[in-house]
Amino acid sequence: MALATTLRLVLATLCLVLFAAAQDAPKLEKHPISGLTRIKIPIASEHFTFEIADDSWERARGLSGRDKLGKNEGMIFVYARPDTLGYWMRNCLIDIDIAYVRADGRIMALHRMKKEPPRREGETMSEYEARLPRYPSRNIVQFALEFPAGTIDRLKLKTGQRLTLPRQELLKHAQ
Repeated sequence: MALATTLRLVLATLCLVLFAAAQDAPKLEKHPISGLTRIKIPIASEHFTFEIADDSWERARGLSGRDKLGKNEGMIFVYARPDTLGYWMRNCLIDIDIAYVRADGRIMALHRMKKEPPRREGETMSEYEARLPRYPSRNIVQFALEFPAGTIDRLKLKTGQRLTLPRQELLKHAQ
């Protein structure tokens, strides 16, 4: 009897210890559509949940094909080395705001990107891509943050403003 009681007490204590350890562990959720890891980042006075696109395939796919984006959701494009970037709205179904950000968190360029008409019947891929406007970073940056349309104006984001990004966390897997 005493042994059974002791075993139950040990098991209950072990369960409590494991439960407490699980509560302290960071929770990395995957986005249900893209499967990308998501991270919460404060932007101005709000918190956003960003999908992390940190390899060439994920960055190329981006938000293509999405027909909605929640108010405080977005995608952060992470580059292992700072570079001059340029984005377009290939296969994008919704308007998107973009902020190009240096490694130190300073916003270097902001754009309000508009969805473009889809590829026309008989239009080659190169013709379609050639007619898409480009949205340049104009400077060397390490991150591109895409938000729902209207976010730049709603949060009053400005070029030169500094954001607090978890740079080391974001760069862990950048390719």
